[in-house]
Amino acid sequence: MLLAALVLAPSAGAGSFRSSDPLVNRIWADSVQTATDMLAPGPLTVDSAGRPCPIALPEVIIDGAVRDRCPYVGDEWVTGRTLDASDPHWSTQRAMLAWFAAAQHGDGSIPSSPIYAGAVMLIDYNAYWVLALYNYVLYSGDVGLARQVWPSVVKLLDVFYPAHVRGGLLVNSWGANDYGYIRRRGTVVAYYNAQYVLALRDAAKLAQWTGNGAAAQRWTARADATAAAADAAFWDASAQAFGDTTTDHATHPQDGNAFAVLAGVATHAQALAALAYLVEHDWRDYGNTIADTNTWDDPDWGLLASDRVYPFISYDELLARFSLGLDDSAFDLLRREWGYMARVGPGTTWETIGPYGGPPTDIHPSFDSGWSSGAAAALSQYVLGVTPTSPGFKTFTVQVHANDLVWANGDVPTPYGAIHVSWVRYGKAVLTKVSAPPGTTLVR
Repeated sequence: MLLAALVLAPSAGAGSFRSSDPLVNRIWADSVQTATDMLAPGPLTVDSAGRPCPIALPEVIIDGAVRDRCPYVGDEWVTGRTLDASDPHWSTQRAMLAWFAAAQHGDGSIPSSPIYAGAVMLIDYNAYWVLALYNYVLYSGDVGLARQVWPSVVKLLDVFYPAHVRGGLLVNSWGANDYGYIRRRGTVVAYYNAQYVLALRDAAKLAQWTGNGAAAQRWTARADATAAAADAAFWDASAQAFGDTTTDHATHPQDGNAFAVLAGVATHAQALAALAYLVEHDWRDYGNTIADTNTWDDPDWGLLASDRVYPFISYDELLARFSLGLDDSAFDLLRREWGYMARVGPGTTWETIGPYGGPPTDIHPSFDSGWSSGAAAALSQYVLGVTPTSPGFKTFTVQVHANDLVWANGDVPTPYGAIHVSWVRYGKAVLTKVSAPPGTTLVR
């Protein structure tokens, strides 16, 4: 509860976070270190395996410090937010988002990466480009980039996606081409559709900021229609959670359920029930797993899906829990999953956590992966409570999620200088002080 908000003189400095819990502080630091490790000098020509990865930029955001070492737009969606909360590299983020727009395929899809000269397309990474663009504009205030890449946004949302919609839902025609190359049983997937809805909603906000009101109305209407169709198609009333595909309601995935909450596909009651289902079925002492069954297991993919943890997707669940005010379970997930990586080491966040808490599931394990760094962004947004409500923090809110912490303080970077927040809990009340730089306005 925000008892009082006192607007004081601005404070300088980059992003920071401290609280009464040393483990939470370490999680923030490890996440920031991971995101910082993803900044690499360019231009790049190959990845760590020698595969062609041409991108001629002076600095790039790679996906892993050791393995791959090639930019992927899904990874940038998370890494960019962690940099926003700690040490923004907005010129780098801008250049990379513009690169993906310029490399757009003829059918309107966005390449997942420069790998193989941008030939690879992962179905969910199309939406991640829109989500990353939205976050970048919101946090940096650079509406000009949205205007620059606007033709690519329109081509993606009004050409590519509609060409693959049947009966109101997105159909996957590319097989196991997503963040985890998951072998799903069916082509109409809850995760892809919920993510599409969220991309439409974020794009509608971009449209409003750039003066494209007709596009905003069109995409909002399509988002609402797709959300209604997805809710009807994927909700499993017997489990009180979203099934994975229209032909597989036996599997209830973390990705589909988390994105259903974030995109507004789920009603409030469904959102609470779905997240409760994930606690009941996916809870492990090293994090929350990506599925409740092993139906995705395949010799070419791997085994024990129900015991694998992907912090990339758990970040979405973490955001969903905080957004619904489920602070007890949000802090529990944070401390179990990111806390597990912090306790085991080496001081950075892992690409995945293997079954039973083992190392990342790859022959070349990555213990320093940007797509797992989102805990710091969540702590700044929800525990410090700072969220921009217009591009560049011209307006922002402070809504503290204190949970069992006694105090917290820190700085959130903005284009105008840092916003400083400090709060102390007195019983059930939270006394909050906010220092805001000129050019920003705290909205209560």
